[in-house]
Amino acid sequence: MRTVADASPWRVTTAVRVFALATAVGQLVSAGTLGRVGLVVLQLGCVAAVCASLELTPLGRRLPWVTVLEGFAVVGLFGLANGPVEPLLVYLAVPTVVAGVRHGAIATVNTSLSTGVALLAIQALTWSHVETGPSLGSVLPWLVLGLGAGMLASHQTQSVRRLEAVRAPYAATNRLVGTLHSAATDLPQDLDVILHARALECAVRPLVGADASAVLVRSGLMTLETLTSYGDLGAVDDELARRCMSAMRAEQRGDIVALPLRVGEHVFGALLMRCHRPLANAVLASIQEQVDERAILLDTAVLLDGVRSLATNEERNRLARDIHDGVAQQIVALGFLADDLAALSHDPATRQGAEDLRVEVTRLVNALRFSVFDLRQEVADAGSLSGAVSDYVGQLGTHSDLRIHLTLDERGSRLTRRTEEELLRIAQEAIANVHKHARAVNVWVRLTVHGTDVTLVVEDDGVGGATARPGHYGLHTMRERARRIDADLEVAPGHHGGTVVTLATHHEAPTGSGPDSTTTPRTDGRHSHGDHHLAGR
Repeated sequence: MRTVADASPWRVTTAVRVFALATAVGQLVSAGTLGRVGLVVLQLGCVAAVCASLELTPLGRRLPWVTVLEGFAVVGLFGLANGPVEPLLVYLAVPTVVAGVRHGAIATVNTSLSTGVALLAIQALTWSHVETGPSLGSVLPWLVLGLGAGMLASHQTQSVRRLEAVRAPYAATNRLVGTLHSAATDLPQDLDVILHARALECAVRPLVGADASAVLVRSGLMTLETLTSYGDLGAVDDELARRCMSAMRAEQRGDIVALPLRVGEHVFGALLMRCHRPLANAVLASIQEQVDERAILLDTAVLLDGVRSLATNEERNRLARDIHDGVAQQIVALGFLADDLAALSHDPATRQGAEDLRVEVTRLVNALRFSVFDLRQEVADAGSLSGAVSDYVGQLGTHSDLRIHLTLDERGSRLTRRTEEELLRIAQEAIANVHKHARAVNVWVRLTVHGTDVTLVVEDDGVGGATARPGHYGLHTMRERARRIDADLEVAPGHHGGTVVTLATHHEAPTGSGPDSTTTPRTDGRHSHGDHHLAGR
């Protein structure tokens, strides 16, 4: 049997209002007095409709003030009416019952008391001087009935209110995620952060004749990160960017112009440009309009990119957990069975097969453990891109016979979080491909970061012939990641029969890598299995 607690609270309260109005109209029609108080009935219906609409708003769902106001409005209408309103008194119970259904016992008592006080005031001021006014004796039964029904409804719908309180924090998140899903799948434009940041620069630079620019976005409470840059802007003026963001207007200092990236009252970054002449306020205002038109796309892309990053990291961690707790444990169990088989068998061929199986199981377990490390590794954990690449190489050295020669040269300001993460994944994929497929003895890895100019070279002395194969997506994934950070990736034959993978964010030819290059070793003693050379920052 369904109860009030099984239905939507708004539907229940709306049904209560409609039932009370229908009962009142029915009594008026039976008494033949509908024409004398028809205006009051119409006004009462308007009050009911307005209150029901307010309960659909977030504020109306949380606060019981709607029922208190409804009680005051009903009493006011009855007090000002000039005619027999006794059949309408049934509606006096409605605000209290609605308070019980939606807000609980305290709201029920408060609504009942406030309605009673308003009735006493109306009785003293109006009804005592009007012959057609209802008597206090005809009013009190409806107040008592409303209080009793409201307390009963409060008790019955307590579980519904508790469930709503639990769901409330997730309701807004659900709506937001639904909106983001629609944006990611239905919008006609690709919401790529780098794409829209560069489009913003390209659209605004010609307007002022700027020869250098940079787009900065807020990455924390007090930090800004550079999304894209063009030309030599010199040291990025974070102070000027913050000042224009705080003032929400364009600022100039020397030949640098800073324009806030804003969406309404929300400011999420700044566009810096180097101009060779001061700009008038009218020109700045016109340029700001152009920036505001494109800022909404960039802000949406930044928000969506953050959600994607969180989802990606969570999925990587989930896969790492599944591998570690599932497949890896099962393979370890196979190793124990191989040990038991070798110990129990007296047949030399069987013992040799079991030992070979144990060796293969050990190799697989090591590979899975390295895969778990690969999935869980983040640049933030290592402190820098160089540190993350160095940690990855160190782990690989302990699980393989590769001789890894590593050169790191990282200078200037740090790259954006997005760029560092993509570079780390590209380096992981390129080095892992050497480990899995190249049958190489040596691998040379060189990472050079000078400001926004990045060069990554991974070269091996293996069998070569690295090409995309059906069912294998390593090279495709690396090229896709390179495009996301506006870099070029090339795969070519190496100097001595292997393969060289080169990624660059500029068009200068990379030099100094390969079997004939000189690698500067670090003196921090970090050597893994094999010849593992590291050059520090």
